[in-house]
Amino acid sequence: MQQGSSSSLPATLFLSVLLAGSGAVHAESCKGGAPATVKLNGAIKTKATYGFEELKNFRLDPATEYTPTTLTVTFNTSQGPVTNTYIGIPLIALLTVAQIKVNKKQKNDILRKYVVAHASDCYEAAIALGEILANFEGKQVLVAYETGDGQPLSNTEGVVRLIVPNDKAGGRNVFNLSRLTVRSAP
Repeated sequence: MQQGSSSSLPATLFLSVLLAGSGAVHAESCKGGAPATVKLNGAIKTKATYGFEELKNFRLDPATEYTPTTLTVTFNTSQGPVTNTYIGIPLIALLTVAQIKVNKKQKNDILRKYVVAHASDCYEAAIALGEILANFEGKQVLVAYETGDGQPLSNTEGVVRLIVPNDKAGGRNVFNLSRLTVRSAP
């Protein structure tokens, strides 16, 4: 059993090093509240800013009709399990349009990439691209803008939030999403 707990230490340390300092640079902008837009930046070719209307009218291809994704998730909270349904755009669709920068000389460079989801209160959570790429795990991570019944998100959730299905706890379901930053592991 000792070996199991010590083997998770390198992964925890690795993520801590990756995220260290990322919030410090933006600490002055950690006012909280519901930002009107979410910015997509980092190791991408096309930076973008999406508000409610841009997400609601999102298209991978402007000439093709696009159907938003509906996703029901259950996760544990301090008050017990919570189940909710959300409507939004898969994170991978936004990243496809943004065109992730990869080093073609580095084998599987795409697997070194991850996305940091930033909340307006400086809360951050990371998602490895290998989790959301169809030819790897293919997890349907959602940038949600409405509840399952087509209503805007609640005031506590913000205008946009991140939904990560199959996480046992809801720690990566980021409320008041303000920024999505694509980074590369060292």
